[in-house]
Amino acid sequence: MNKALREFKAAIRARRRFDWINSDDMDRSRIVKGWSMSTTYAERQQWTQQGAQDAAKRTYDAVKRAINTDPGLRNSTDVFLQGSYANHTNTRGDSDVDVVVMSKSTYFPVTTQLTAAEAAREQRCGSPSSEGPHDLRKRVEQALVAYFGGDRVHPKNKCLRVDRRDGYVDADVVPCNQVRRYTSFPSYGSPSLIEGISILPLEGPRIVNYPREHLKNGQSKNQDYVVGERYKPTVRQIKRLRRKAVDLGLVAKSAAPGYLLECMTYNVPNSLFIPDDSQRLVKVLAWLQTKTVSDLLTFKSCDEIHHLFVDDPGGHDRFNAVQVIDRLWELL
Repeated sequence: MNKALREFKAAIRARRRFDWINSDDMDRSRIVKGWSMSTTYAERQQWTQQGAQDAAKRTYDAVKRAINTDPGLRNSTDVFLQGSYANHTNTRGDSDVDVVVMSKSTYFPVTTQLTAAEAAREQRCGSPSSEGPHDLRKRVEQALVAYFGGDRVHPKNKCLRVDRRDGYVDADVVPCNQVRRYTSFPSYGSPSLIEGISILPLEGPRIVNYPREHLKNGQSKNQDYVVGERYKPTVRQIKRLRRKAVDLGLVAKSAAPGYLLECMTYNVPNSLFIPDDSQRLVKVLAWLQTKTVSDLLTFKSCDEIHHLFVDDPGGHDRFNAVQVIDRLWELL
């Protein structure tokens, strides 16, 4: 690590510790001592690279063929990718692909943004569904078993796992219903809405998220004139840094999943995504490292509907997130 970077990191640490001392809601015992390890310039450049896509594409295509073999599912569902492969933030070593199977015939309305008159209008236009979420899951499972065989398809709480074979990756297939988050419902003309998905796990409450909004907003940030398509490479850098921290025993394997790191990076100001790969990673992590647990309450999820540490379905812990960023910063 060069002298300038050491001095810069020391200044950031001093600022962060001042924030801890002067904040009532901080855990003051959480101050982290410096680690002796560091990353190299070559690593920080290499980490921008996207992981292989071929196996993921073959897996997605196979799942889609399996669903389409059932005429009822083929005509009533929309099959699409979500997660790191869809968002092009996957890195080397990412081992599974998330495939959404969304029913278009059954939907859940969200009317919180409508006026009372609009909400009543939506209520009059809707009709009860004859198929429940678990009925859909059963039909999806039957289609997967018929195509892949029962030895490769396994139920999980939120999805159905299809085991990999040579040339493919594991697939988590997510049966879900459409969510229509209405923003207007006029007397004449079509209503305006944001599309999401509703997942009913085998155990636990219903989960609502908005993967297509996540995808759209990530693309928009990445294509911003100032960012210059450097947002997604930076997400990949931070994910690879986190993996190194896990390998060294500095961060628990279950801490800071890729989704959380991607959303935290999404909140970084566009001006910090500079062209130099190494310095960009330093600047982005430095900005994140100065954020207190109170600051994190303002962070948005990539869908810009949820607040990442308030109502995001992932139930992310602010204190844990701050600790992870501390350790990544010290490792950098």
